[in-house]
Amino acid sequence: MKQFLFDDRAKHILQKLQQAGFNGWFVGGCVRDLLIGKSFTDYDIATTAHPADIISFFQKKFELDLKGQKFGCVRVNYENLWIEITTLRKDVNPDGRHTNITFTTDIAEDAKRRDFTINALYWNEAGIVDFFDGQKDIEQHVVKFIGNANDRVQEDYLRILRFFRFSSIYANELSREGLKACADHQEGLRYLSGNRVWSEWSKMLFGQNILKVLKAIEANNIDSTLFGGKLNIESCKIYKGSDPLLLTILLLPTIHIEHLVHRLSLNQSQQEWLESASALTIDHDFRLSYLQYAESAKELVLYWACKYNKNADEIFTQTFWGIPNPVFPLAGKDILKLGCQPGPIVGNYLQRAHQWWVKNNFSPSHQDCLCYVESILNK
Repeated sequence: MKQFLFDDRAKHILQKLQQAGFNGWFVGGCVRDLLIGKSFTDYDIATTAHPADIISFFQKKFELDLKGQKFGCVRVNYENLWIEITTLRKDVNPDGRHTNITFTTDIAEDAKRRDFTINALYWNEAGIVDFFDGQKDIEQHVVKFIGNANDRVQEDYLRILRFFRFSSIYANELSREGLKACADHQEGLRYLSGNRVWSEWSKMLFGQNILKVLKAIEANNIDSTLFGGKLNIESCKIYKGSDPLLLTILLLPTIHIEHLVHRLSLNQSQQEWLESASALTIDHDFRLSYLQYAESAKELVLYWACKYNKNADEIFTQTFWGIPNPVFPLAGKDILKLGCQPGPIVGNYLQRAHQWWVKNNFSPSHQDCLCYVESILNK
């Protein structure tokens, strides 16, 4: 591995720590993905420096994010690249949801607390530090827990979802030992917050091995434990979109949106998006969706095509897709200027004009719409 393959800004931060007398390594995903040849933008540095040292050293020249300080993590912004710097640490008394930490100067102790062998890779100018044959597992396209899989899952039940997420992206087949541990301890998933579940679930859905992962989840009844319903895996084969929320409701057709919103701690905007998708009918006029969501409405078309087994190409050939950001050109004052009396009738004429404008693919101009209203005013 050549160090110049890392971003110069990230290398600069690592070098600054080392020049200050601290040991430091790039760790985790950036090392793993560089070995694979996969693009990445997240940089993590493990160091012997404590948070107070990191803050003191960088605060004068760089923007800092201190939200994770009590966990040993300080984020440094160097020319719009956020780099996460974390003190070497080890877990104390993990209970499946929470753990206490203590700082250490021993990189081997820090490595032991990580979840998978492919995520416990460290690098600096001296080379790669690999305690658990993570490089070999990368080459063999397998995701393995560090140490005993049962123990690692019970330390943090989120690792069940992380096992599926990383297997979806990096594995050709699921580790039998890992899968068994996840299945045996799946009840722990019930204790996880919706935010944590959604973070992992949404990242796994478009991995190259997702079908095998979903089949394993379904076969071991983990879908019922996690969501309260069974997966419709066929949807994953058919869906051509890239929206994890829409794919989720396709995969879980028997689950009510309200339940899913609660389970995944979705926000109001996400809930409204799901409700818009759920309200689509087989004869839906997507001009209305385009008016509301612009280019994002294409994801609704792909969801609709999967749900109703329709050809989305026919929808995408319609001319309204080429009209950027359509805005209805009339307002109530325009109707009044035509001689209409104030009152609810103004809204009625606006609504009729709006429907006519939509049916004509948003193309009628302000003057065209006025002429249309005049024509119905005189009737």
